[in-house]
Amino acid sequence: MPKPRLIAIDIDGTLIDSKTRLLPSVEAAVRRAKDDGAMVTLATGRMISASRQYILKLDLHLPIIALNGSIVAGHRDGAKPLYHEPISPESSLQLIESAWDSGATLISVCCDTAFARNVDELTGPALDTWIVNMTDFADIATIDGKPPTAILIAGEQEAVNGIYTGTTALSLDDIDHYMFPSIRYFPMHYIEYRARGTSKGRALKMLREYLGIPRESVLAIGDYVNDLPMVDEAGIFACPASAHDDILAVADYVSPLSNEEGAVAQIIEELYFKAN
Repeated sequence: MPKPRLIAIDIDGTLIDSKTRLLPSVEAAVRRAKDDGAMVTLATGRMISASRQYILKLDLHLPIIALNGSIVAGHRDGAKPLYHEPISPESSLQLIESAWDSGATLISVCCDTAFARNVDELTGPALDTWIVNMTDFADIATIDGKPPTAILIAGEQEAVNGIYTGTTALSLDDIDHYMFPSIRYFPMHYIEYRARGTSKGRALKMLREYLGIPRESVLAIGDYVNDLPMVDEAGIFACPASAHDDILAVADYVSPLSNEEGAVAQIIEELYFKAN
């Protein structure tokens, strides 16, 4: 593979360790690749503002892929998205109404502003790293004219399972819904709803085409199932040794290191600096 021109990196479980730290070796490797001419972006499930600390530490200037591919935009306040695919007002209203009185945590993210309801001692600490700029979601009318980029429902497993069953029964054909179990860096069950077809892979394709970069010149790095769509939009897909089994099964390259050990630094050294 020729030296990649674009490197897209997932944040949680990949770029950073379980304590949300950007290891010095990883920061140095990313900066060194940038100095060598590589274009670097992030591809994350986080909001853009929740990714800002890493954007600034790495001195990134490209738009990033956020909310699992529902939006591609720069991190500066007021930056116009390069790509944004919100949920339709009709479907978002049905989803929100179906979960409104459930007692579960309900988050409606509109671009880079989050409207939150029923945030508690379980969901609050976990959401703090992924969702910022939260505004009280006191009334459904709060989001009139603000179609959600994503809707998140989180809480205890039994409650979330019940909501998932109910919203699936709505048969909304313009949304995709994803049920995520409690994982090491997001210790609660949650459902994420996005406009149908949105994914990190689709957003990566749009970004690389905007930049004029062919698929074979893209290196994507991720660790979890929401990173799978990037496999088809990258010339090579790499992951840490600590990645989910579904990722390990399809990755072109598996680092011998975990994210706790700075896998991204090792991957960049092996697949970027040692490339032809």
